[in-house]
Amino acid sequence: MGRLLRNGHLIRICRVIMGVVFIVAALAKIGDVAAFSTQIHNFRMMPVGLENLVAMTLPWIELLAGLSLLIGIRPRSGGIIVTILMAMFLVMVAVALFRGLDIECGCFGTADGSRVGIKKLAENLGMLILAFIATQAPATGTEA
Repeated sequence: MGRLLRNGHLIRICRVIMGVVFIVAALAKIGDVAAFSTQIHNFRMMPVGLENLVAMTLPWIELLAGLSLLIGIRPRSGGIIVTILMAMFLVMVAVALFRGLDIECGCFGTADGSRVGIKKLAENLGMLILAFIATQAPATGTEA
């Protein structure tokens, strides 16, 4: 299993996938910060005073991390940021699901009407695994 996780081709594929996902998600959120702030508010997990700050900054962090993975500038750092964010998103969706909230996830701003649910939880878990693979250093002699 460790050898597979250090396969340079697999790592590069995961970096490209997660880079594209995070760039697209970020651009959708940057385009409508007010709506994204409302989506954050609907989760009811942070002080209201921080919601706008998060709505303004999180998409830019996602964009930079996604570009890092896609372009290959400090990709392990970008992968670590994406992994942390995916873990956070996974927890938020799980808590919202547990609390019975029927809300949009806000993953792609208003461009995607995905709702919190088991399907979104599974998608986030899959992307968390891809993000983790994206943090790995390739084994010597393989391409990254």
